[in-house]
Amino acid sequence: MQLSLHTDHAVKFLICMTRYSSRSASVQDISGRCGLSAQEVAGVLHDLDRCGLIERSTAGDGLLRLRKDPARVRVGDVIRCIEAARPATRQAGAFAQMFDMAHAAFMEALNDYSLSDIAHLSGGEVARTGFPTGAFGVSVMVPG
Repeated sequence: MQLSLHTDHAVKFLICMTRYSSRSASVQDISGRCGLSAQEVAGVLHDLDRCGLIERSTAGDGLLRLRKDPARVRVGDVIRCIEAARPATRQAGAFAQMFDMAHAAFMEALNDYSLSDIAHLSGGEVARTGFPTGAFGVSVMVPG
């Protein structure tokens, strides 16, 4: 199964936010920490807000924070919600049911992990120095 680059950026951004889970941080701090451009971040903030994953400061200072404890946010649920805004082309024909079942199993397997889990699985980079340059979030963090 392959995820869109948009979804990868969204998950990567959320994982970087785990560093700030108990307080607010600016979009620039978070995007700088995980190596995403302002354009990439702008593309995912709407979906993260729509999915109820982040909240914006009401003071107008541009600060964000996670709405929930990252240990309680399931990765499969995050991906399912983000990708719902950009539905994939459904497979037609004899294999459609098989692909649908495989996709459902893939999402359930991802739900075995929380944002905290995959931040830890990434080798701790999120908690210390951010992601390696050029590395994509989900492809690096979900164990093979």
